[in-house]
Amino acid sequence: MTTESVGRAGGTGSTRGGVRSTGGVASAGSTPSAGGVASAGGVASAGSIPSAGSIGSAGSIGSAGGVASTGSISSAESISSIGSIGSAGSAPSAGSNPSAGSISSAGSAASCAGVAPAGGLGSAAVVSAAVMAHPRRAAQAAELADGLAGWGARVVTDPVPGAGPGALRTARAAWAAVAPDATHHVVLQDDVVPCRDFAARVTDAVRELPDAPLALYANWNSWNGAATRAAALQGAAWVPAVPGEWTPSLALVLPRADVDALLAAVPAEVTGPEPDDTVLARELGRRGRRVLIPVPHWVEHADGASLVGNDVYGPRHSACFADDTAEGPDPAGPVAAAPDVLVHLFKGRVQLVLAADTPAPRRVSREGYLRATGQEGRGRGRSARAVAALRPPSGLLGALCEEIWYAAYLMALHTPPGRAPGAGGDRVRLCLRSLVLGGTADRADLRLWARHRVGPLVALAEDGLRAGFDDREAYGRPAPLPPERLAALPDATLIWSRPLMLEER
Repeated sequence: MTTESVGRAGGTGSTRGGVRSTGGVASAGSTPSAGGVASAGGVASAGSIPSAGSIGSAGSIGSAGGVASTGSISSAESISSIGSIGSAGSAPSAGSNPSAGSISSAGSAASCAGVAPAGGLGSAAVVSAAVMAHPRRAAQAAELADGLAGWGARVVTDPVPGAGPGALRTARAAWAAVAPDATHHVVLQDDVVPCRDFAARVTDAVRELPDAPLALYANWNSWNGAATRAAALQGAAWVPAVPGEWTPSLALVLPRADVDALLAAVPAEVTGPEPDDTVLARELGRRGRRVLIPVPHWVEHADGASLVGNDVYGPRHSACFADDTAEGPDPAGPVAAAPDVLVHLFKGRVQLVLAADTPAPRRVSREGYLRATGQEGRGRGRSARAVAALRPPSGLLGALCEEIWYAAYLMALHTPPGRAPGAGGDRVRLCLRSLVLGGTADRADLRLWARHRVGPLVALAEDGLRAGFDDREAYGRPAPLPPERLAALPDATLIWSRPLMLEER
């Protein structure tokens, strides 16, 4: 996977420098057209969640570039009841091993992350920044750097532009631009859109988490995007990056020691096509460094053509962008435990990424997972009724609807019981929207219909989410697979080279 990431379809409405003109998530009763956004300044009303079999119709469709109207979904149960699931227990101490799915209490991010608490280095944090840029985006990069003038941000282009593709070469030069007195260095790629108050949020974060590498974005159809959604269901403010996947590098903050170690490991005259995000993952992993990702994310990936061939992945946006939710980021908020089961919707097909007790994550289809955990057939009737109410126009799109329902269902099964203070509905709704749009982004035959029907499909996912919560309360969280069964599963990295297809169901 290259340094660019995959994200949310449609325009962002943000402006450079961290000022966002419009924002919000379309309500599940209305569908914005391609490029449209929800009403200015926030999130369409959470409305209510449909009961099984009563998924709302498509509702009104906004014109191109227009604003989706707000709308409600049938049934009296509010989305806030879904969005506020999470553990409210106390935080584990630094160095402890929290149980899978649990989160720390608010205000204890540093201890849960296994880093020094605020104070000391964090209280004297000095941040510098660089924007790594392609010459074709020089003006765009300069505008981004101007918005970070307080950090003395520099634009860094490929030092040897005639030497062929050089993302890693440019990235190394951007990391080498760290200021002499900086305790932390931020590198942003030239096609990101910072959230409101971006610089202040980063400054607060490095004070709260002075020893943690921070990746400020995750793709909506990546494993880290799936981890973001799991953390949002828990009401967490941070989630550890998933081992075995590239390190999200669109906007990355590294403590000075990590910058120095990276520069020592990557020669200045680096050549070759190896992406910077895989090198970052290798070097940080080799030193046992755990990267944290904020929930919601603090940058968005701007629309536009990829310069490194990533258009094959379709639109590339955030799994959950801060300016699209009324609930602002909380640098001091709780950190979710590293998830051991991730629900990954890719090319319209659900796969489970199982990350526990194996050297590398394994993958299994959702049918295989339900069968292996003794849940085969569970939810089938409720799913069928919900999908039928949506009236998909073909068998392929009906199969997509079933996958979306089960993706949300499985997410809920693996969310710990209880409620986390401050967890809310609009962030969860935004995550479900990115599940739908990100999970179909790189298949044009699915993507166009999903964008047209995004409101009802989010409502369908909400129904699956509620069904999963019901079954989790009734039957408990699925037991982990036995080690021998887990070891026999395919390597999860095959998701990228040999994805499961809807046509193969």
